[in-house]
Amino acid sequence: MSWTRVSDRRWERPVDGLEGYFVVMANITAGLCSGREHYTLFSKIKLELTQPDAPVALKRAWEQIRYEQPQIAATVEGMKKVYEVPDAKALEDWLAATFIISPASEAEELYQSVDPIKQATLYYLPKSSELVFRGHHHTIDGMGIMLFWHSYLEALQRPATNIKFGEEPARLAPAMEKVLGYPEQPTQELNDKATAIFMSWAGSIPGIGPVSQLGAATSGNCHNTELVFPTDVTSALVTACKSKGVSVSAAIHAAYIKAIEKYADPNSKLSEYVTATQFNLRPYLPAPYNSSKYAASVYYTPLPYKINLPTSYWDIVRSLTEYYATSFKDHPEMLKLKGHFVRVLCGAVQTPEFLAQPVPKDALVSSLGIAERHLQREYGNAIKVKDLKFGVDVVMGMSMFFFYTFRDQLRLVYSFNDGFEKPEDIQKYLEEIKAILEEELLIEAQ
Repeated sequence: MSWTRVSDRRWERPVDGLEGYFVVMANITAGLCSGREHYTLFSKIKLELTQPDAPVALKRAWEQIRYEQPQIAATVEGMKKVYEVPDAKALEDWLAATFIISPASEAEELYQSVDPIKQATLYYLPKSSELVFRGHHHTIDGMGIMLFWHSYLEALQRPATNIKFGEEPARLAPAMEKVLGYPEQPTQELNDKATAIFMSWAGSIPGIGPVSQLGAATSGNCHNTELVFPTDVTSALVTACKSKGVSVSAAIHAAYIKAIEKYADPNSKLSEYVTATQFNLRPYLPAPYNSSKYAASVYYTPLPYKINLPTSYWDIVRSLTEYYATSFKDHPEMLKLKGHFVRVLCGAVQTPEFLAQPVPKDALVSSLGIAERHLQREYGNAIKVKDLKFGVDVVMGMSMFFFYTFRDQLRLVYSFNDGFEKPEDIQKYLEEIKAILEEELLIEAQ
């Protein structure tokens, strides 16, 4: 899993299990949907910029990010990551292809008309003062995008003056197992445990889910529907969670479960909720891999979770609070299992048997926490971040439900495909989540 120099300018390493999973899913969906790839990540920030020559400065910061975090420019060939040190022409070609000044009026208009990408790409929208980042999930993850924005805006604030391409491959992001020094080949015991964890999910899906035409209709347009809470409601929800000794992530996730339970497809398995929730593993990595210096990396893992239904909201909250708090904390063995678990996942999704199974119709849930722990609201006097949004292309597969806070506002984002689910239904789910949170945490507290 190490990067190897194979020529004067070319470096390669095998993808790890999770990266491989995203490569496989991207290839499958691209082949079926005119090049569109499931799991392509999307994020926008709205800026207040007072510096002159903004397009020039923004482009220069993008070039600096490539120098500081070269994996942002890596590509995939087969099941290998590839990075090539650019000469002057190659660098200009890369900038022309991946830094795009868009005439769109705002990010949502751009999102609905943008072409599939070949590499991570940054768009500048002068009309709305927005930046949009799109990247393959085998290059970066959700928390990585948050860290990317921080690194990028730092580069914008403090441009480097001594960029000299050729030395940057030393900073290519290694696979997580390489960072931790774990052997690539598991013991039989670890392999058996990893397989058992995978089967606890694969053998139970799909569980309860909302009405969806996934698997029975043609892929449509991708959407990232957002619901933003007022600051006073957000503050009250956080205070209520603290007073009850539960995590905010658990409270929101439980509200999502209760919402889909209310609007469940009667033909789904109503007796069980089954998912694979996302865990950011950067806190368990040594410096500098735990920092924004390695934003362009895939340093997280899904982990199965299931609970029998029907059950009360608070039983789900308590179960999820323990799950989020203890799955990796004080369990170093789970970090060892991660690599083997996702390797099993990658192998399974390439088998005809797995691909023939019904796809879960509930959304994968991803908590990105408090954005300001990673992204500042201001960078010097000339750069202010006024808004932040995350999403993902849902082309032919599971939807995703993101939540996070920024500028003291809780934000819910449901990424879905309108060929499978109706926009009005997604809005209804988000409103139901909000209503459940207010009823269980605010009205009950009064």
